[in-house]
Amino acid sequence: MNLFFHTLFTGCSLFALGAYLAWRSAIREHTVKSFPRSKIAAIATMTIAAAWFLYRHILHLSEADFGEHKVLISIITLVLLVMPFKFLPDFLAVRGAAILVLFYSREALDAAFMQEPASRLFMVSIVYVGIAIALYLGAWPYRLRDFLNWLYVSSRRPRILGASMAAYGILLGAIAFGY
Repeated sequence: MNLFFHTLFTGCSLFALGAYLAWRSAIREHTVKSFPRSKIAAIATMTIAAAWFLYRHILHLSEADFGEHKVLISIITLVLLVMPFKFLPDFLAVRGAAILVLFYSREALDAAFMQEPASRLFMVSIVYVGIAIALYLGAWPYRLRDFLNWLYVSSRRPRILGASMAAYGILLGAIAFGY
């Protein structure tokens, strides 16, 4: 767990997403608006989230933490990966992305825990914003569709949001090199 890496990765991710939103084109708007119900995005995000959970959390369980039940927990995880595609297929991409944000948030906050530089709080604050958004969208994923429809009513809104995200990403990148 490296504070430099997590701050830089968070900054680069914000910059990339912000630049993507700020660049106005009909193709990008259609791509962004189709994300919540995208089957390909759902498969990708849910599979990556399940693999992350299995690798990072299950494979390293000790005996005191139900380590003798690794196989059973892995099977349950795989069943829980497949079942939503049959019984709850709507907005799985949003739920998968929310899971990934929460998993990454844990790693980033662990990297920043008990570190000396006060500038780490720039990264920590945006991670907590991400946690709040992920929890909200994980519970009500259709709200992302509503937000995206609102966002693209005006051509200025995605540009302002994208430019703000990109600027904060650049700030985080600069802060990362200041550690």
